Amino acid sequence: MDIIEKTMTNDKLNNAVKVLCAAALIIMISMCGGLYHAQIGRLAVFALYIVFYVQIPGLYILDLFSLKFSHISTKLCLGLFTGWSLIIIQYFITELIGTNILLYVAGPVLSVLYIVFVSVPALRGKKGKAFGGFSFNRMSGAFAVFAVMALAYSLLYTQYLYMAPDTCDFTYLNADRGFHMGLIETLSHGWPMESPWVNGITFNYHIFTEMMYSVPVRLFGLSVDTVLVTCGPFMTVYTFSLSLYTVLREMCSNTDKTGLYCLAVMLANLYITRSSTNSLAFLFIFRNENASGYGISAAFALMVALKYWYNAYSSGQPSRRYFIVLAAFMMLLTGIKGPMGLVMIGAVWGTCLLGMILRKVPGKTLVPVLVLSVCFLLIYVVILGMKGQSNGGGTSIFAFATIANIAYYKSALIAFMKGFGIPKIIRLAVVLVVFLAFFFTAFFVPFCAGYIRELCLVLTGRKKFDFPAVTVYAVVLLGMVFLFIFNYSGHSQVYFGLLALLFSPVIAFRFLEDMSGNKSAWMRLVRIAFAVCLVISTMTLAGHYQKLADGAVDALDTHKTYDTYLSISKDEYNAMKWIESNTPYDSLLATDRYYSVSLDEYDVKDRWKNRFFLYSIYSNRFCYLEGSGYNIPDDKWELRRDMLEKNSALYDSANARRGDDARELGVDYVIVSKRFTDAGNLSGKGYELCFSNDDIDIYQVTDRAAD
Repeated sequence: MDIIEKTMTNDKLNNAVKVLCAAALIIMISMCGGLYHAQIGRLAVFALYIVFYVQIPGLYILDLFSLKFSHISTKLCLGLFTGWSLIIIQYFITELIGTNILLYVAGPVLSVLYIVFVSVPALRGKKGKAFGGFSFNRMSGAFAVFAVMALAYSLLYTQYLYMAPDTCDFTYLNADRGFHMGLIETLSHGWPMESPWVNGITFNYHIFTEMMYSVPVRLFGLSVDTVLVTCGPFMTVYTFSLSLYTVLREMCSNTDKTGLYCLAVMLANLYITRSSTNSLAFLFIFRNENASGYGISAAFALMVALKYWYNAYSSGQPSRRYFIVLAAFMMLLTGIKGPMGLVMIGAVWGTCLLGMILRKVPGKTLVPVLVLSVCFLLIYVVILGMKGQSNGGGTSIFAFATIANIAYYKSALIAFMKGFGIPKIIRLAVVLVVFLAFFFTAFFVPFCAGYIRELCLVLTGRKKFDFPAVTVYAVVLLGMVFLFIFNYSGHSQVYFGLLALLFSPVIAFRFLEDMSGNKSAWMRLVRIAFAVCLVISTMTLAGHYQKLADGAVDALDTHKTYDTYLSISKDEYNAMKWIESNTPYDSLLATDRYYSVSLDEYDVKDRWKNRFFLYSIYSNRFCYLEGSGYNIPDDKWELRRDMLEKNSALYDSANARRGDDARELGVDYVIVSKRFTDAGNLSGKGYELCFSNDDIDIYQVTDRAAD
């Protein structure tokens, strides 16, 4: 770390590093367009949308509120999420008034006003540069390296695996990505999103990310695959990099090392329990199919907003405007990732109650904490859990330490200990410690030492009770507890752990800063352990980059046939484009494409084996047809079975009533996926063939059955 720090503080080397990083950025963007056929023009449109509809309007609101921040990174970060919150508000108002005029004009108008505001010193009531004299020389070279590595990781997992389907025979299409494409497209047509298969059921899959993405689809006609696959990686890296830098700069004391801290987070290759190299944390953050990266970024912004609000609140300064921003961020985080919002509000409550017990926090603080709780519940209950809402949760939410089952070394480690006759309770303890070591990687030792030390100092009164700092510790504790005892719907168990994991570097770096002058043997061991683990994790990260790069090169084969359930063919894509252009948007489609397992292994009781309407998602339909996998919980498997049986009857050539069955279901078109099903010729009996190629047959359901 010292060697890297000395290198990055040399001005000439620092600037050389930043120039190389800028060149790498240009090369990566060029590869997106030149090799992987990304639509760079539409990427530029999306970038302008983020700048003039999200980022600049957010900055203007912060200036209207007269909020002061310590650094441009903080203002940009909080401005980004303020603008994001504004877009969500505009979306719901648009749904109420029935016209897109507000979405069209609000962002540009606010942006023009802000540009005038910052361009005229008299309007700002001060002299000097609007952003405090930003300088290229003062940028951190270490942070530039981190950002380039992050973008490379993100592109290798997304755009560099995805080829536009009309340019190759087969292209990679992860089902989760298709799922979110469907949500974005549906939201571009309105809200709430109703299930076409089960009357009265709506679905809201933590939709504030998809809602923000849906605006350029609605206003500028961007396709959902362009937004998610081409634009998404850049937005993800910008959001996460900026928020990580901001939270580390605001929560740690040595601001000159913030860029180096960010680079250390990347090199630490966190959460490598599922394989010896693949970071599950980075996978969720940088692939970001389920908005995990945005959830963590919003949590970082929330923590920084909490710091500024509480510092003003506790010192008797005006704090109401800071609190408005804080409350907006709580609602935004909950709408982006509800489980992460749950951890954050729980951590704020825990910190408040602990402070009151220690007589370090005034009792009146309960009032703003209660308001934050109302903000959380407003989104969690009214939006995500509205009447008729259905999700895929099972019957039990408790499952102790099941998360450890994903550890690739667990079976071998237990077998090894059994060979020595080690008692079960000790074996479980060892597995837990090893899991945490692979979970935190380089941060494991300084994190544990820093957490225990801080706890002892605060409880004994030897260190100031810093409300925002203590909240960081509470987030990690609560996230870890939820990770190990809850069995929530979807990936929520992992979300809890990710939130705890990504706040752990703050604790580790604070500890190392506090102990920077300590020359004891114990601290030398801690520093050596951190350095050694960082080197090892960096080597595993380098190995994973190589594997990803090999996959990206392999994706350039335009004639490659991918795994049947993780790809879409050119013929399938052309069929979906035909549907988009030739059928009414309010038509209901039925499809037989099953995802995850073959029909021989299909289990109607397992929702993860019931994600089968992938085609209809990709066709950019008005209605969402991802299927019973997300709409129906495990304990409602009878309803799922009935749905599957009804759907299957539409593809039975021996079923003379299939036309009547389709009309009873409200189905207008039946799609036969010939790569999956040998349905034969279904013409007649109420079906009329209207499109056919080597992979797809599409039948229109006629008014009445014909022999």
